[in-house]
Amino acid sequence: MSYEQLADREWAREAGRCNPDSARVLSDRDVWYPNPFYAGPRVPHPEDAAAPDFIEEYGIEAWRAHVSRPAPVPPADDIDWDALIPF
Repeated sequence: MSYEQLADREWAREAGRCNPDSARVLSDRDVWYPNPFYAGPRVPHPEDAAAPDFIEEYGIEAWRAHVSRPAPVPPADDIDWDALIPF
C-alpha cells in the first residue's frame, strides 16, 4: 500500500469519526471508503446506479437480501466451455 493510500484511509477514518451518520466517505482523490463508525443499516454504494431503481421497485429489504447473497456458481460439469472459449 502506498503512502497516499495510507493517508487517504487515515483521512477517511477521521472524516468518518466526525460524521458517523454517513455509510461512506469520499476522499479528495474521489475514492469511496466505508465508514467504520457507521452503525446504521446497509445502504447502496453511492455510485451504484441500479440500486435506487431496484429499491423503488422491490424495497430496501429485498436489496439487502440481494446484495448479501453471493451469486450461485454452477458446477463445472454444467458449464458449456465451448460457448465460453471462442477458439
